[in-house]
Amino acid sequence: MLAVALLPLAALAVVTLRIQRSGLHRAEQELELAVCDRVGDALDRDLDYAGEATLRLGRVLIEGRIADDEARLFIAREIIARAAALQHAAVYTPAGDLVDTIARVGESREPAAPARIPDEVQRRRPEFGEWAAPAFDANGVTLRFVVALLRDGELRGWVVGTVSPRWIEDTVASISRDRFGAPDRVLVVDPTLRLLSRGPGAAPGASLAGREIFTRVQLPPEAFARPLQLTEDYLAAEPMVGSLRTLPERRWAVLVRRPEREVFLALYASRRLLIGGALALAALAVLVGAWLGARTTRPIAGLVALTRAYAARQFEARSTVRTGDELEALGGAMESMADTLVASEREVGRLARVENDLSRYLPAEVAQAVAQGRASLALGGDRRRVTVLFADVVAFTAFAEQAPPEKVVAFLNELFTVLTEVVFRHGGMVDKFIGDCVMAVWGAGSAALDDEAQRRAALETAEDMHRFVEASAPEWRERYGIDVSLGIGVHTGDALLGNLGSETRMEYTAIGDVVNVAARLESLARGAQTLVTAEVTAGMSGDFTFSPLGPHALRGKRAPVEIFEVMS
Repeated sequence: MLAVALLPLAALAVVTLRIQRSGLHRAEQELELAVCDRVGDALDRDLDYAGEATLRLGRVLIEGRIADDEARLFIAREIIARAAALQHAAVYTPAGDLVDTIARVGESREPAAPARIPDEVQRRRPEFGEWAAPAFDANGVTLRFVVALLRDGELRGWVVGTVSPRWIEDTVASISRDRFGAPDRVLVVDPTLRLLSRGPGAAPGASLAGREIFTRVQLPPEAFARPLQLTEDYLAAEPMVGSLRTLPERRWAVLVRRPEREVFLALYASRRLLIGGALALAALAVLVGAWLGARTTRPIAGLVALTRAYAARQFEARSTVRTGDELEALGGAMESMADTLVASEREVGRLARVENDLSRYLPAEVAQAVAQGRASLALGGDRRRVTVLFADVVAFTAFAEQAPPEKVVAFLNELFTVLTEVVFRHGGMVDKFIGDCVMAVWGAGSAALDDEAQRRAALETAEDMHRFVEASAPEWRERYGIDVSLGIGVHTGDALLGNLGSETRMEYTAIGDVVNVAARLESLARGAQTLVTAEVTAGMSGDFTFSPLGPHALRGKRAPVEIFEVMS
């Protein structure tokens, strides 16, 4: 009932919030573009006035009808005083050399005017003035307006008006505070993406390449020469909404950027209100539902308690439900189930104890079969075709003589743990451990492998054992002080698999000449060497390469045995 009531409301709330977010996003984009226009208009207006003031000042300086130099200088100072953006104006000779600087009374003359008019500007002779490229220094960004003073076609000198280094920063920060309450929401950049105003954690002159909106937008320098506006959501230190508009006349761009947490402040407040209201309604519904449900679900609670008791293995518990309906019948059925589980657990425990006892001297598969009644513990066995592998640690005797017994046992446990896993992975059975030697048999399981599959599994096991030992040898050398390598022997043939010993003490193992030959091959093998017989190599495909070593006399064998080395 709670889901039926809340899910439609939740869906409606999501749709409403999405609509509100879309509207706020559009309004923010329009606001940001409007602020871009306002900043652009303010910059254009002040720069135009500063350029016009520099041009008028230059014309006053070369005006021939003003004979009084003091009057001429007074008018020049008045022109500078009325141009708020101008820091000072510098006068130059026709050759481009600095004569003097005119500034307001008490106004700083830093940054200093250039010592000379650049040659390329002298060649152009901008009679109506031109703006030089922005100059960046410790004071900020400096803008200069250069005018060639011509009268009757003759060059009479030069005048350079310098805009205050903090004028762009102050103008932009003032508008940003006015509109957004923070000084760094509006930025101005040039075509190389250098800041003309102070940015977030960056001074004028720092590059915004690959930062802010330029992580999503790539603007070539020529794009600044044409009208362009765009908005983009991007990720800076946090999700942002940004807008950009170019000032083609200046070849600049104005960027307005605000964090989403500010843009969608009202949306977040609405979301909190909706979530809080939904949670309050849900809590009320749960309380009322719990009160009503408790009156009708006490029998079910009793059955749940009974289930928990049975889950805690308290099978002596009994149902307290007496409703005379299906719930009471269910309680009785659960009691019968508990009685059956008790009897089954006793039998399972008995079998587990038998299997655990048997596994002390039988392979796990045989122990399980005996415990489940699928095999007996009688002496004797079955004749089978098996493949036997012996793996022995070369030079182990010297290590065992010198090392403490604890270190020897730790090494053997670590080695045998992995070697056993390798045998199991290839479908073999670990028959026994003899000192530092492990004996494995293929063909002893209930699902017997064919002859070639046995041999292939044994050879693959030998390869994996060598690789494991080779990879672990450096660590063992450091930890135990032993250079470890394995000598491995593999032979295939008939063997008797079963229980060997007496009625009071027996062992499940493989008996036969195949075991003796494999053990003799292992004793002949050098470190990292696998020796096999001709019976193992017979009919094997090209996955393995065998190098004949000739016939060798093996202890216990009348005739020499043809031996092969498995080449890696």
